[in-house]
Amino acid sequence: MKGRLYYIILIGLLSLQHALAQSRFAPAFGYDSCVLLQSGRISVIIDPNAGGRVLEYALDGRNIMYVDSSQNAWVSAAAIPRLSSHIAGGRFDIGPSRTKVNTDLFFFGSWHAVVEGPYSVSLYSNIDVKTGLQVIRHFVLSPSDGGLLCRQVIMNKGNESVPVAHWGRTMAAGHGICIMPVANNSRFPAKYVMYSHRDTLLVAPKDDAIRVKDSLLLITDVPRYPKLEMDVSSSGWMAYISTNDLAFIKFFTVDTNGYYGDISGANASVWYNGTTMTELEPIGPMVMLQPGEQYSFDEYWFLKSFPFPAGRKPDLNKLLSLVSSLKILKQ
Repeated sequence: MKGRLYYIILIGLLSLQHALAQSRFAPAFGYDSCVLLQSGRISVIIDPNAGGRVLEYALDGRNIMYVDSSQNAWVSAAAIPRLSSHIAGGRFDIGPSRTKVNTDLFFFGSWHAVVEGPYSVSLYSNIDVKTGLQVIRHFVLSPSDGGLLCRQVIMNKGNESVPVAHWGRTMAAGHGICIMPVANNSRFPAKYVMYSHRDTLLVAPKDDAIRVKDSLLLITDVPRYPKLEMDVSSSGWMAYISTNDLAFIKFFTVDTNGYYGDISGANASVWYNGTTMTELEPIGPMVMLQPGEQYSFDEYWFLKSFPFPAGRKPDLNKLLSLVSSLKILKQ
C-alpha cells in the first residue's frame, strides 16, 4: 500500500513539474495573450502585443525587469497616445543608436507569437515596407538553471542594403549596481565615456559613483549624467545587482575585429534614469545587410539570488565566482 501511495505521489509531482514547464499563452500586465515560460523558480513573461519584449524575468517572484503599471495593456494604436521610448521591460532594438533606420514598427508594434516547445517561444514582426526589414526574436529558457537565451534575427527582405546592429535595451529595476570587465587596451582614458548632454561626449569623465578595479568597471550609484558607453572586454558579460537581492548577468559576444557603429564605437552602454530604471545595453557590430541576408545576435541571461551589498560595496570575488560558474546553453 505504501509503495503504491509513493508511486502515485511521484507521478503527481512529475505531472506538476511537467505542467509548470509548459510554455503557454496567459494573461499578464493587462494583456490577454502574453506567453509564460516557467521552470522551477524562474518565470518569464514575453509580450507580443507591444514591442516584442520581456515583461518578467523573475526568481521566486522577484522581477528584475522595470515595469510600469500605467503602461499595462498599452498597444500602438491611433486612439491611444504614443508612449516615450521608455516603454517598459526587456527591450531589443536595431542600432546604431544615432543613425539607425526608423524602428517604430518593431519597438512599439505588435508581433506574432509562436510557442516552439515547452521552454521556448518565437516572435515574428511584420515587414517594414520602407526598409524591407523583418525581425524574429527567439526566447529559450534553460530547464536546468533558468538561463534565458534571447536571440534577435534581423532579415533584409527588401531591395536595398541597410546598416544594422543589435542594440539590447533591457530596462531593469532601478538603483542597482552595474559591473562589467573592460578592455585593458580601451581607447577611453577612464575606460568609459559619458554624455553630459545628447550631443556632448566627455572622453575622460570623473564621477564618484564610478571606478575601475582589477579591470572591472563599477557603477555603484546613479552617475552625474545618465548615459555611459564602454568597451566590454572579450569575455563579454555585464552584471547588475538589484536592490531586491538579485544578480542579473548578461553574456554576449564581443567581436574584437568588428566595426561598432555608435558615435563612440563602444560595444556596450548603460543608462541610469535616476533611481527609477537602469537600461543595460549590449551593442553588436554594425553590418551593411544586403537583400536576402540576415544578421543574428545572442544575449544569454541569468538571474541568481545575491544580497544587495551594505554601503553599495559589492563583493567582487563572490560575483566573479558566480559569473564563472554559469554555463551558456548552446542553441
